[in-house]
Amino acid sequence: MAKIKKLEILFNQRAGNGQSNHTCQKIQKFLDENQISYQIHKTQTDGDGVRIARELADQLSNDQMILVIGGDGTLNQALNGVKISQYPQTPLAYIPSGSGNDFSRGVKIKHQDPVILLQKILAMSAPVEIDVAKATDLKKNQIKYFVNNIGMGFDASAVYYTNHSKRKNILNSLKLGTLAYVSSLVKVIRLQKGFPIDVLVNGETKHFDNAYIVTATNHPYFGGGVAIDPKADPFDHKLDLVVVNKITGSTFVKLFMKLLTNGSHLDDPNVWHTQQTQFTIYDHHPEQGQMDGEELGEHAFEIQFESKTHAFWLPVTRK
Repeated sequence: MAKIKKLEILFNQRAGNGQSNHTCQKIQKFLDENQISYQIHKTQTDGDGVRIARELADQLSNDQMILVIGGDGTLNQALNGVKISQYPQTPLAYIPSGSGNDFSRGVKIKHQDPVILLQKILAMSAPVEIDVAKATDLKKNQIKYFVNNIGMGFDASAVYYTNHSKRKNILNSLKLGTLAYVSSLVKVIRLQKGFPIDVLVNGETKHFDNAYIVTATNHPYFGGGVAIDPKADPFDHKLDLVVVNKITGSTFVKLFMKLLTNGSHLDDPNVWHTQQTQFTIYDHHPEQGQMDGEELGEHAFEIQFESKTHAFWLPVTRK
């Protein structure tokens, strides 16, 4: 068991439409009852998680642990904050309490009582290395890390419409957050157009005239459980890329149903899939972008992707 004397809790009280508040209360009760020292650091504004994680990592001692309570976006901010700290390899513990929780689904942390999960974390003797991804914006010369995926086009537009949907909070309160995403997909089907991209991989450039879905992913899921890439593995030290060409009519309906059901869409001739340690995407038309479910805005992207690893206090089994 790790000799942890104090937990530094990075807490997003808005995650999961308030679900994280209930989670944090249960965690606090357990820590108080077991006389485990802790301090809660609440995010107040967008991007606060980056600042808080950086400050915590800069002053963390060996007997302290950073525990993130929030959704995938909160974990993303914590990771990026740690990465720009003086100690970029600082491990992170995580209690998922967002609306999507794709990272915990991707690394196969079963849905469980948060106190039980914390007990398992505190019983660990050492953190586990899990794949993450490094994304270098070649236009801005800016580096960011992500735990789930970066998408351009279709799925990013779905994230945009989901985040700005009045239905999201209602469905989240009913623990039906995935339906908010699926309902946005229906809207995006009508609005999203194809766009040109180039993918530089293994020294060769592959061109797509009419890309529709472009997703670089660390594990199978996006959108709260939609398996965009069933072959992706967060322990294989590779990053997956899925490009779906723009199609219409019954052909699209069939492909879309494969995506939502059995994952056989990867075998469709309109889908291109690769697994690599590194590749670069050049998007030649302004498109919506998303990273771990958070909006990146609408613009043309030039991003170099690399598979990396980071240490997590999470009770997962490496394959």
